[in-house]
Parts: sequence; C-alpha cells; structure tokens
Amino acid sequence: MTTIIRTVGHAKLLLALTDVLILLLVALLIIGIRIEFTEYLLQANEILLFVASAVIAVPIFREVHLYRHKVFAAGADQVVNIGKGMLWLGILQAVILFFIKDLDLLAYSRVNILLFIFGGWFFLSVMRIGVMRKLFRRLINNHVITRKILAIGAGHAGQNLAAHINQSPELGLSLRGFVDDDPTKIGKKLLGKPIYGPIAQVATVAQHLLPDEIYVTINSIEYNRLLAIVEECRSTGLPVTVTTNHFRIIQNKVGTSEFESIPTFTLRPREIGPSVRFIKRSMDIVGGLFLLLILSPLLLAIALAVKLTSSGPVLYKSNVVGKHGKLFTWYKFRTMYNSTDDTVHREHLRNIISGNSSTEKLKNDRRITSVGKILRKYSLDELPQLLNVLRGEMSLIGPRPCLQYEYECFDEWHKLRFQITPGMTGLWQVLGRNKHDVTFNDSVMLDLYYIQHCSIWLDLKIILKTIPIVLFGRGGV
Repeated sequence: MTTIIRTVGHAKLLLALTDVLILLLVALLIIGIRIEFTEYLLQANEILLFVASAVIAVPIFREVHLYRHKVFAAGADQVVNIGKGMLWLGILQAVILFFIKDLDLLAYSRVNILLFIFGGWFFLSVMRIGVMRKLFRRLINNHVITRKILAIGAGHAGQNLAAHINQSPELGLSLRGFVDDDPTKIGKKLLGKPIYGPIAQVATVAQHLLPDEIYVTINSIEYNRLLAIVEECRSTGLPVTVTTNHFRIIQNKVGTSEFESIPTFTLRPREIGPSVRFIKRSMDIVGGLFLLLILSPLLLAIALAVKLTSSGPVLYKSNVVGKHGKLFTWYKFRTMYNSTDDTVHREHLRNIISGNSSTEKLKNDRRITSVGKILRKYSLDELPQLLNVLRGEMSLIGPRPCLQYEYECFDEWHKLRFQITPGMTGLWQVLGRNKHDVTFNDSVMLDLYYIQHCSIWLDLKIILKTIPIVLFGRGGV
C-alpha cells in the first residue's frame, strides 16, 4: 500500500476515489429516478455497466489530465476536461451495449447514458471545484499532503525549480535538497537547501532524505550522460521527473507537464508488463489480419499500378534493424525506379543524424516514380509491412525501424529506441511527421517516451491520430 500511495500520490488517490464515488452516486440517482420504466433485469445490467464505467473512469480521466495539478488548479480547464472524460465514458458504454446486442437494454439505456454523461459532468465539476480544491488547499497548508522532492543538479535549472517551489506553496512540494557532481558546490546550500553529491550516490542520499520523487534539473549536459543519470535515479525505485531542455519536445508535443510553470516529463518506474505485451500482440494479429482482409482489393490495385507503370518487382525488400538491433526483411511497395543509387539518401540521413536537423525526407527526389509519389504521400507503400506485423517482426504501433547504414550513424543513446518491437506507425510519426520543429534527437526522445509509457490506451490514441494522416496525406512525400 505504501508503494501505491508513493507512486500515485495522496492527493491523486483521494481524488480518484472521490471521482469513482460521485459517478456511482450519479448512476444510482439515474436508475432510482427511472426505476418505474424498467424491469429488474435491465436495472441490474445497467448497474453493472455503470459500476464498470465508474472504475474505468480513473484511467480515462488520467489520460485527459484530470489528475495533473495545473488542470486541477484551473476551474475552466477542469470543467472542459471532465466533459471530455465523460464523453469518452459515454462512447465506451455505447460500444459495450452495441456488442451485447440486447435491443431492449440498448433502447432503454440511450437516455441513461446521456443522463450519466451530463450528470457526471455536472456533479464532478461541482465536487472538484466547490469542495475538493478547498479541501486540498487546507490539507496542503497544514502539511498533511506534501510531496518531498530531491533535485539532481544545482545549476540554473535547479535554482529555477527551487525558486518556483518557494513561491508556490499551493503546489504542496517540499524540496529536501540537491545532488550535484560539482565538488565546489557539495556541502553548500542553494536557496537554503543543502547540496549533496556526487550523483553516483543518489541512492544513498534518497535513503537518507526519503523523498517521494526525484527531479532531474540539468540543461548543460550531453544526451548520453543525461540518460545515464536518469537510469541511475530510476534504480532507486522512485518516480523520476525530468525538467530539462533536452526533453522539451515531450513537453511541447505530448503536454506531459503536471504544473503550469514547470515543464516536466515523468518516467514511470516500471517496464511493459506481460499482460500489456499479450494484449498488444493480440491486437497486432487481429488488426493485421483484419486490415489485410478489408484492404486486399486496394493492395491488388496498388500492386497492379506499380507493375504497369515501371519495370521491376512490385515489392521492395531490404534488411532493417529491429528489436535489440536484430535484422529482419522489411516489405514495402516499390516507389522508386529499379536499380537506383542510394548514395544521395545515405548522405541525407548522415547529415540529419550528425547535424541533428529536422526529419524531413528528400525533396524533389527524381528516383521516385509517379505512382510512388502518390503511395508515399498517403503512406500506402507501407501496407505490405502488415506481413511483418503478422510474423512478429513489427507491431502496428512502435518506434520506427531503420536501415543498416542509418543505424551505423547512431550514437549509443539513439539505439535505446530499439528496446521494443518496431512499429508501422508511432508517436513521433503522428506528432512530428516531417515537421520543421522536430529534429532527429527529438524523434528519438518521442520514441523513448513511448517505450516508457507504452499502454493500450496510448496505442489507441496513436491509431486515431494516424487515420487523418493517411487519409489526407499529411507529411507525405
């Protein structure tokens, strides 16, 4: 229980339990008002549906940021996000009823679902804004709810964090001290907080101070060293939050920051569990077979177009780097003229990686056929990778595999993106596909974020974001 409370936080745990209770009361109120219009059996089924919805609400509310301080502290944002969460719950209820195919229950429940959405929205808004915020402020002021922080790095970023915490007591944060490698700082104080060191002793310092969370606040540092420090902190078993310019792409594109004025990115102290891996693989198999089946006419049409418009094989096959650096054969529809020279592409990738430039593809590439331009624009050339998905070499969602000569240009920390099975689409593809503000290092950071936060819910969100990209050809070449 201590581990759960430490991970989730006292305030978030209390808030989640309150949300579940409010939704259960709303459900009972709805059924109580409409009891004369139904039989007991329908009533019992609806109670089960509402109970399940109330429990599922917690992870859904978490995804719409209702347990982040910056949303909880802002009344307007909180009301809007509660509406989003309740709408998702209502859609989920409708989907469940559709698959149950009980027409009587479905006809009866339509009104109840709408009442549940709007009733939950109203009562949760009243409870959170009118009661819970005041309660939390009192608990924070009385130091009943507080989060003890250990900061890694006593430089400019660490000083900004300390100043913000001192000026914002409503955050409920208590900075216990810093850890830093600079021998001239060790033993001194920064804004009244002691500086310990070196960073290699973070586990020992954590055992002494007993913090609830570790904040890594370092800007002037190389990626390799930063990630090594993060792993050192994660070995303590505590949640690790990073506030550094290196992870700014995560904060800008994903919106992970819990606080309004402190851009942060929190790493979860866990790995992908066997249940998530099983569900993810099941989704790959079912989804891959389903897509191959419904897209088979389109696949045949594309194959015919490729064959008739240029000489050469229909499929392009190459060895690419996948999970743990292992090679596998990658399938795509051929989009280039046969036997073209890849020197220009090698040089383009080398410049992107070494110069950390934007991840745009080559422009006006004369090697691409007329049909190939259309296939690339709508990502249709990648459909044969469904075969790789069924073979287990790829997943529907995951980091992008890469060519061998691309892999040879990687720094060691870049290769961390191959910790899991690569995917046909992924987080950086949907959030920063061919955008000028997304560099190569940024794309790796987005992949690392996905690896740390991999979940079925995140995969579903990526799939939903992929659909308009494919339909409207956004970012294609």
